[in-house]
Amino acid sequence: MVAAYDELLDRARALRESGVRGRYAPSPSGPQHLGNLRTALTAWLQARLAGGAFILRMEDLDRPRVRAGSAAQILADLRWLGLDWDEGPDIGGPLAPYEQAPREACYRAALEQLQDRASVFACFCSRKDVQQAASAPHGAGAGVYPGSCRRLSSAEVDERRASVSRPPSWRYLAPAEEVAFVDQVSGRHVQQLTRDVGDFVVQRGDGLFAYQLAVVVDDALMGVTDVVRGADLLGSTPRQIVLYQALELPVPRFWHVPLMRDARGRRMAKRSGSASLEESRAAGHSPEQVVGRLAVSLGLVPPGAVLSAGELLQSLDDDSFRAALRNARD
Repeated sequence: MVAAYDELLDRARALRESGVRGRYAPSPSGPQHLGNLRTALTAWLQARLAGGAFILRMEDLDRPRVRAGSAAQILADLRWLGLDWDEGPDIGGPLAPYEQAPREACYRAALEQLQDRASVFACFCSRKDVQQAASAPHGAGAGVYPGSCRRLSSAEVDERRASVSRPPSWRYLAPAEEVAFVDQVSGRHVQQLTRDVGDFVVQRGDGLFAYQLAVVVDDALMGVTDVVRGADLLGSTPRQIVLYQALELPVPRFWHVPLMRDARGRRMAKRSGSASLEESRAAGHSPEQVVGRLAVSLGLVPPGAVLSAGELLQSLDDDSFRAALRNARD
């Protein structure tokens, strides 16, 4: 059973003050490809080099995408590579549970805080409505919410609720100012949310909490100090930063690592069937060979290196690790 939001937050603050806390948060929607595992290895190295704790969390909030047996396979794959964790879905920990599905009460508590502060609004637009408004002359542009429901009065909201058959989504009221942050890998980034994204969804009309809200709540309530993840999530970071600030939660450091590419130069992705660890094992590759390949691809070790995760950790220090990540190319 998940503890109350405020109780978890108090525990997380105490743990955060004790040192670095990193995490890896895969989605159990199918086999992890080598690019996913390279991110896991990088996150593990970052936490261990800092002498910190490493957390494993299953992001299973989007239940229709969850595949049976996938979570167990992810745990087995990580262990086969030689990675360990201090808290996770299989071993528990002080900030359990380490799956998203049982944590919906925490997301709801955060949403209610945003509602109380008038930081969110009910939106009755369908995806098609947003696309049509964005593509119209003088529209906001592809993918940018045009603000159709942002200024509805209470009476207009009630009228929409009565006339529209589907429940509304909840959108965060994007601030007009620029959001800037310094990524530990790629440096300073700036985004203007109203221009580049618009008001964004924090809870969908079907009741499912959006990734942007869930990941902020989870990382804050697990005391995460450092978020290491793929560079494909770099553009979502400003949205998460404004949510941290709106909820008065500490903002972690971000490390967005380059995405791994296949032999054809394409970014690895589950949907394109990129090489999985299962295929490497079937080909007879050892954990040391796979770790070596992943480390070489980031410039952490010379070409041809074959070594365990523990040996890789011992060969690095914080400075060499940071330098290699900053020199890596997507």
